[in-house]
Amino acid sequence: CDECHNKEHDDVCDICGWGGELLCCDKCSLAYHLKCVNMEGLPEDEWICPKCLKPPYTPHDGPDDIAILKENFMQYGLCRLKRALTTRQTQSCLDLTLERLHEAFDTVRRLGLEQELVDVGFTTFKTRSRDRYDLRIPEFMKKEFSYMNTKAPWLPLVKAILGSKIKVVHTGVMISLPGSETQPYHMDGPHLNEKKHLPPHILNVFVPLVDLTPEVGPTEFVPTSHIQGNYWDPGTKPMTINAGVGQCILFDYRIKHRGLGNKSGTKRPVIYITYAKKDFKDVKNFSKKRYKKLPKLE
Repeated sequence: CDECHNKEHDDVCDICGWGGELLCCDKCSLAYHLKCVNMEGLPEDEWICPKCLKPPYTPHDGPDDIAILKENFMQYGLCRLKRALTTRQTQSCLDLTLERLHEAFDTVRRLGLEQELVDVGFTTFKTRSRDRYDLRIPEFMKKEFSYMNTKAPWLPLVKAILGSKIKVVHTGVMISLPGSETQPYHMDGPHLNEKKHLPPHILNVFVPLVDLTPEVGPTEFVPTSHIQGNYWDPGTKPMTINAGVGQCILFDYRIKHRGLGNKSGTKRPVIYITYAKKDFKDVKNFSKKRYKKLPKLE
């Protein structure tokens, strides 16, 4: 970058990780290939990178209002519900999660299945990336945990977004251990129409079982990237929602996001529940043919 002699900039592109001729941000040290930020030529004036742009979305800080939260979700691809679970309910979920996680790791270790867990995974226990695991806990969908299913406080908001006829397609706990790495950006599922933006057909509810501080590695979202054509260059700054215990985050399946690395000394468990319109089927993330059952100890 010829115009930034007085600044120290990265020598690789922040998006693809390769070097070459790079466009430097005028506010930070990041640099980019023109093609990686969908530009055909050098800008004539000051250029601000995607990460320095002001995020368009600030979580609603007033009382939970379904109309406002739905509008946030439709426009930005995510929203936060401030009052979801009580401290006692969260603790019950956390206790069961840690118990089931210990059982799963113990089974894998005693049966010598460590490599299979990394390479493929099992129907109830998978490796998503290094030190990041996806654990299925069926009890969360049973009567004793009704506040997680039929009486879940987020259901009115989910129905306002997707419509009254919905179903649960996936549920489990995403657990990030200390030292876990930051994930690559991704969306959980594709658009149903390649040319036209359609209303949401599937969404995730994240219920943190610990406070999502920057140290434990919350999920980073790119607001408005759920809109058709916006994934690669939405022109908005990535952001995290540092939700606390008892709150939950709803986000569109199509939004660009990634789990950040866990720099703390504690586990970061987050329950996820995926809701979809009644007639939608997701075969991408949980194909039954792809995974085997985790054997039981004798």
